[in-house]
Amino acid sequence: MDTCKFLILSSGLLFTVSAQAVEFNLNVLDKSMRDSVDISLLKEKAAIAPGNYFVSVAVNKNLISAGQELHWKANGKTVAVCIPAELADQLGLKENIRNALTLKEGCVDFSNHSAIQFTLDRADQRLDVSIPQAMLSWKSDNWMPPSSWDDGVAGLLLDYNLFASTYRPNHGEHSENINSYGTAGLNMGAWRLRSDYQISQNRNDESSQTTRGLSRTYLFRPLPALGAKLTLGETDFSSSIFDAFAYNGAALASDDRMLPWELRGYAPQISGIAQTNATVTVSHAGRVIYQTKVAPGPFIISDLNQSVQGTLDVKVTEEDGRVNSFQVSAASTPFLTREGQVRYKFAAGRARPDISHHVIDDTFASGEASWGMLSNTSLYGGVLAAGSDYRSVAVGIGQNMLWLGALSFDVTHASSTFDDGHTEKGLSYRLNYSKRFDATDSQISLAAYRFSEREFHSYANFIDHQYNDADTQDEKQTISVSFNQPITPLNLNLYVSALRQKWWDGDSSTTATLTAGYNFDLGEWKGLSLSTSWSTTRYEESDTDNQLYVSLSIPFGYSRRLNYDMRNSNTTSNMLSWSDASNPRNTWGVSAGVETDKPDNGSQFRGNLQHLTSLGDLQLAGSYAASDYSSLSASWSGSVTATRHGLAMHRRSFGNEPRIMIDTDGVPGVPVQGDFNETNRLGYAVVPMAGSYQPTSIAVNMNQLPDGVTVNESITRETWTEGAIGYKTVASRTGRDISVILRTPDGHYPPLGAVIHQAESNIDIGMVSEEGHAWLSGIKDNQQFDVMWGKNQRCTISLPNNLEHIKQQVILPCH
Repeated sequence: MDTCKFLILSSGLLFTVSAQAVEFNLNVLDKSMRDSVDISLLKEKAAIAPGNYFVSVAVNKNLISAGQELHWKANGKTVAVCIPAELADQLGLKENIRNALTLKEGCVDFSNHSAIQFTLDRADQRLDVSIPQAMLSWKSDNWMPPSSWDDGVAGLLLDYNLFASTYRPNHGEHSENINSYGTAGLNMGAWRLRSDYQISQNRNDESSQTTRGLSRTYLFRPLPALGAKLTLGETDFSSSIFDAFAYNGAALASDDRMLPWELRGYAPQISGIAQTNATVTVSHAGRVIYQTKVAPGPFIISDLNQSVQGTLDVKVTEEDGRVNSFQVSAASTPFLTREGQVRYKFAAGRARPDISHHVIDDTFASGEASWGMLSNTSLYGGVLAAGSDYRSVAVGIGQNMLWLGALSFDVTHASSTFDDGHTEKGLSYRLNYSKRFDATDSQISLAAYRFSEREFHSYANFIDHQYNDADTQDEKQTISVSFNQPITPLNLNLYVSALRQKWWDGDSSTTATLTAGYNFDLGEWKGLSLSTSWSTTRYEESDTDNQLYVSLSIPFGYSRRLNYDMRNSNTTSNMLSWSDASNPRNTWGVSAGVETDKPDNGSQFRGNLQHLTSLGDLQLAGSYAASDYSSLSASWSGSVTATRHGLAMHRRSFGNEPRIMIDTDGVPGVPVQGDFNETNRLGYAVVPMAGSYQPTSIAVNMNQLPDGVTVNESITRETWTEGAIGYKTVASRTGRDISVILRTPDGHYPPLGAVIHQAESNIDIGMVSEEGHAWLSGIKDNQQFDVMWGKNQRCTISLPNNLEHIKQQVILPCH
């Protein structure tokens, strides 16, 4: 029968739908087709037979479960899904509504809340749950309630960075450096064990020095019910009130990342200027927390974890050995808390005076909290006591002044008793301000002022006096500010940052950076950019280090650029460079230039290459300065993740962000989440970074699937806790695609709409069309499939051998 004729007749029948069901008059069909259509599939709108079904679950279109088995059971003339208590807990209902729901025969009873609707999308095998927003605990596109968070699976991990370099001057000692740092870890349920390591070997013509060790080992777990994180072991004391230090002990602290994005905190930004292919290392209390390679010119680091607090040490190591060091204040923005909320932190233990595992004798205990007293006013404060020698108390207020910005002010009193028996008491005052000017689109990211009396000591400063008194200075005054101003009509952006510090018994210092960027067109040349940066570091009664940098960049197509750079410091250099990023896996560049006051006019040549793979990232760089020196460097970063399901090497994960292992049923070469993650020979891939406590979608790149590979579910979306190893299976098949005609033993064929099911993997691979035609994809020799229709009616088909020799449609018997 003509297909169009059948569709027209079927469409006409749809207009006779009653409120309850559809009754088809089969007499309108040709007699030969009356037994060829599975009418049970069309009789009820969204009808489903009682039984167990494997489905994903979405609440208001947000996926909360990628797959679980649910039971549909008959209730009179209707069939309804049974929602177990565990799934009801994940729906994100308000606590009072969830507590009012009762359990009936193992299923949560939603009969008193008819506004909550459950609909099965059979095409996508998904249960859609519709819940009025007023019944949900929080509405956000980027946040799901804690009940839906996943702690992941147990496993081992290793995140590593490998660096190697050699420096060969024309005169002087040759030097070589090999170093590595990273993190090893173990996950068990919600608990995460982490250990940071550092290894370094430096060699020159006369000596060799090797250092190695574990800088810290700690255990932590999230506590979603408290909105907090518990940490045990060697960790850092991070506080918005008291100065930071390293210690061994325990901490329980509110975690802003568990809050919706709108309520989260602030992370510092670091900027500077590199003179060569330099290595930027960011440390906190002697522990490396960030290291990266930057090209000559201005750089900005804006992806530090927002939990970092206190003063950060930044070291810019040039490839010729020169080192520029400065500090960045990572103080928090004004301490504001939403009305009625309390944010807190408690910690106890023994301080570590240096990077070693040695701890001092006195045990400290601290507590701090912020309370949203009113809509725009917060009160905060804290106490810190150590043994019988140190006491500190702080109180403060934070005020949202609306169009005037946000302001916080606090006072800290400290009493310190030193080894010689004398006691010093003093006060420290601090003022923070933040403001965005909408009229000019200006942003004062952070402006802070702090003044400390002569006999005031923070606990970190008190420890320094006890163990390193000769080199310890007492802070008197600190001023820090950062300001950003875009000038849209001119395509210009200005950024200013400054930090000035004064000590009672030492010189003052000032560090400032001014950066301006300008984008413009010049005739047929589009997308040119001109940038300039000025940086100064000044110590009182010593020389001032000023640097000026000017760069002009000219695009050639989408991903190639010609650059001119001028840098002026103690010397002046002019460089011309070419960069090519047309191949996303291989980015390379070369440059040549001159520098004043250097041999042979300072002629220099440089080259660099970055190669990205699914196993990790490789960076190579080399330089040659005529009659001066030559250098080579290489780095490799990557990670290894192993679970009971499998093992995979992958691109490096950073910090304690979740990583997601994707299992494609042994199918290799499946691209996952971008161009640089694909399944290995065992069928595993790891997406190295997902956001903690925020819904993350993991997608298969359907356009780059290998030939003969079929994926049933291309996108999975879930929320993982900090440090989790997520595990998701993506039903994949590899094989051939063929067209078949199904025939029953009596010479007929299964009805239109019958489902072809693979029992082994519990997935549907196709559906019977008119006159027994079906398309089977991703199949292999000798496989068997069930063809199902009506009320438990079925037959079985078996595939032949040597499918690769089949060139035309195959007729398969269905027994």
